[in-house]
Parts: sequence; structure tokens; C-alpha cells
Amino acid sequence: MADIGAEAGIVGSGVYRHFDSKTAILVAMADRVMDRLMDRAAEIIAAGLDDRQSLALLVRDHIEVALTDRDALAVYHREVRTLPEDERRRLSRSQRHYIEEWVHLLAPLRPDLADAEARLAVHAAIGAIQSTLFFRSGLADDRLISQLSEIAHACLGIGNPGIRRPVSLAPP
Repeated sequence: MADIGAEAGIVGSGVYRHFDSKTAILVAMADRVMDRLMDRAAEIIAAGLDDRQSLALLVRDHIEVALTDRDALAVYHREVRTLPEDERRRLSRSQRHYIEEWVHLLAPLRPDLADAEARLAVHAAIGAIQSTLFFRSGLADDRLISQLSEIAHACLGIGNPGIRRPVSLAPP
């Protein structure tokens, strides 16, 4: 709690003025990251780009979140089993909706895959990206981003269109 308070510029015990418990902090942290992923996915899909470009942007965005929120995601992965059942279910439902966005884009690009195979490919891609939560490669960020993007696209079985940030999401 002292570390959390220090990051917020308050004493550790002051955190409890904003949160009832450590569990509430974990839930808020997970919600913030999941909301960020879902909001960005909605923006990407609403932009009306083709499926390959949209999926590449989802890959890139997930990499950015995994790198910028690495500590929060690592804590969530370690502690998710300690959450109350209703919170675990709610967060799991959000994650499934997020994965559905990926599957929806991948299916037309990989008509050779059965539904379960497309889902497996998406889980593999996301898992590859999130491997960076628990393994510090020592690579420079630009190289790490490039490698994770290549690996995620390989898991999906589609070529990496090499989309770089920033990309305008305004419809054409």
C-alpha cells in the first residue's frame, strides 16, 4: 500500500480513503486496462479500415498496452484468482468480448480456419504479446514492438502490414 500511495502522491493508508480494500484496487486497475483495450478496439473497428489493417492496429494497440501497463497486467494475472467470483466473471466477460473483436476480423482473413481454430490463433497472438509481462527481454522498445508484432501476426497466420503509429482512425 505504501508503494501505491507513493505513486499517487499520498501516504499508503490514504489509499483506503479511495478504495475499500486491496481487492477493490485490483478490480479498478483491471477495469482501467480492460476499458482502455475495449475503447480503443471500438475506435479501430469504427474507423472502417479493412479487416487486415484493423487487426494489425489491434495487435499494435495490445502491444502498447502490454508495455505501458506491464506492471498492472502482471499483477492482474497473478492475482485474478483471488478476486470475488462476480468480479472474476465480469472481467472474464469483458475479455471474451474483446477477443470476439479479434476473431470477427480474423475469420474473413482465414476462411481456412474453423471457429475454434480462429479463437486459438487469437489466444496465441494475445498470449505471445502478454509474454512480455513475465519476461524482460532486454530488447530496445522499438525492436521489442517489432518482434511482438511479427510473432502475433504469425500466430494469426496473416502477414504483418507493418502499420506504424500514429494511424488516423478517421473514416476516409
